[in-house]
Amino acid sequence: MEVTKKGTRAWKIVGNVVFWVLIVVVVFYSVVALFSKKEENMTSFFGLTALTVKSDSMKTTFNKGDLIFITTDFDSENLNPGDVVTYLVTTTVNGETETYYNTHRISRIDGVFIYTQGDNPELSEDPYYITSNDVIGMYTGVHLLGMGTFIDFLKSSTGFFLFIVLPCLAFLVYEIFRFVKVYSQYQVQKSMNDRVQMQEEALAAARAQLEQEQKEKADKKVPGENDKE
Repeated sequence: MEVTKKGTRAWKIVGNVVFWVLIVVVVFYSVVALFSKKEENMTSFFGLTALTVKSDSMKTTFNKGDLIFITTDFDSENLNPGDVVTYLVTTTVNGETETYYNTHRISRIDGVFIYTQGDNPELSEDPYYITSNDVIGMYTGVHLLGMGTFIDFLKSSTGFFLFIVLPCLAFLVYEIFRFVKVYSQYQVQKSMNDRVQMQEEALAAARAQLEQEQKEKADKKVPGENDKE
């Protein structure tokens, strides 16, 4: 009996943990997916701007898949070589124009022209220049390992299914199982209570009948019948 009780308590603890993990996941997904604005590899939520790193061009500073944070509150007139900046890049691939955000370090500044380069030692200076108008933010020095890949996956249909639909479905099945179990226990208890009540009623009826029979016998007894003459 003691083992059964311990097992039941353990399952209750597991169920509570699963419930709260599910709540945390749903809240996190709601913040990221519902209260965020996504453009290319940039995500902005609650005024905080973050980007998912798409390549290893800045390896040694941050890596592909990391989530980096930038600030858009900066003075574009005070940009200097060595600053890591995020800027808008527009290229043409197979006749189609592509626009994306890139984060590289300023290698040199020539008048209004700003030249950039990735920190990866295998790379050379970027084959283009930008201007201060192209810069949209500066790297804050804060990044989260692998979190960019996770957030992008969380926003995908597969991530939505795995982290939202599947846990919710599992929790629904768990709640249905709990309801069926509790209802079954209630029905058994109710049946036992009904049986006890029926037994008590039958016992009370038998007692009442016995008392009635004893009363009737007493009423039929002739006074002085057993007296000596």
